[in-house]
Amino acid sequence: MKEQAKTPVFQEDNGTWAHLTKLVNPLICTIEYGRRTGFSSREEAEESFQRSLVSYQDQLSKLKKDRDMPFTFSEYLDYWLNDVCAQGSNGSRTLVQKQWIIKLIIQPHLHKDILLGCVTPDYLNRVLESCQAYCCNGGYYAYKLLHNALKNARVNNYLPDMDFQQIRHYPEPPGNPVFYSPEQLRTFLTAASNSNHYLEIQLALFCGLTPGEILGLKYSDFNRHEQTITIQRICTSNDSGKNCQLKKLEGTKQNRTLKIPSFLFPELSTRRKENRKLLARYPSATEYKSYLCLGPTAKIKSAVTLGAALKTITTETGLSKLNMRDLRYMFARFLLEQDFSLETVSGILGHTKQTTTLAFCNRIPCTDPEVGAVVAGSLDPVLGAEKKRGK
Repeated sequence: MKEQAKTPVFQEDNGTWAHLTKLVNPLICTIEYGRRTGFSSREEAEESFQRSLVSYQDQLSKLKKDRDMPFTFSEYLDYWLNDVCAQGSNGSRTLVQKQWIIKLIIQPHLHKDILLGCVTPDYLNRVLESCQAYCCNGGYYAYKLLHNALKNARVNNYLPDMDFQQIRHYPEPPGNPVFYSPEQLRTFLTAASNSNHYLEIQLALFCGLTPGEILGLKYSDFNRHEQTITIQRICTSNDSGKNCQLKKLEGTKQNRTLKIPSFLFPELSTRRKENRKLLARYPSATEYKSYLCLGPTAKIKSAVTLGAALKTITTETGLSKLNMRDLRYMFARFLLEQDFSLETVSGILGHTKQTTTLAFCNRIPCTDPEVGAVVAGSLDPVLGAEKKRGK
């Protein structure tokens, strides 16, 4: 059964709206024939529904003409994105992010799609409240986009005078991630290569793994022939190996296999040799011998240890301080600059919801398209995911 279409609303006290409701709503309610419908077959119900939609569009066109208003609110957002933003955009990334916000956050939460000229602060506040409840910081992203879109509508006389101060403001999320320029990234990696935690840093920056995913890795998770890594477990709690808890990811979206750069495998071999020396010094420490990230006592490292290593590197190089999550953001930015789709990025990062990916990606600035040049072509086949261009 097809998903029920949202019935556009125009003005609740308008007689035309009441007439349109009578045209469309009964068929929406009775499209599933056999349940108080009166239709003898699905085909008959579908045909009746399609006739109703044609009649509805005719009535809608008449209403737009009578009101001298070419758009509903939803239609205007599409127009603003495709005709206004496309002309002044400085890159496809900007347009794609705006498209995500409109299609995934705003439009699904228009309880009533009214004529643009009927938009009020109360209406917008209800929309923004629904967007905020839908995903993390959804209110902020919707607010920021609608502010620009409606400003353009006001300048072009599509929107009557409105007190924008009555629209609830959603502040920018705190703690923006740190991003390095290509030159800064080269400096960072040169210094990191002398660290005992270089492989962990590479796994975050070039594979987008979280600290928990990295700390839970075993040698058997790597496939040198296929050049892949499989994320099968996560270290959920670890205080320098004292309270290490490992959680299996089987059956979850975090349990995924990713294509990885070939330059990680020599580093993996080096790590294996280092860990063998550690285990030789601590012959009784066999519990974690198959794991990748061992500390000086042959126990799994902690996320605090990785953070301290990054602090040392950035202090020595004079770079802005960052954390392991910032490296994951840089990886995601590279994917976006290479025009991977939102669905693909979500799968690569192991997010359980695309709204999480949307919130994640909207904290990434749409600048510096050369960030991927740091590793030249080595990440071009990254993750083996098909790129979707021309969005």
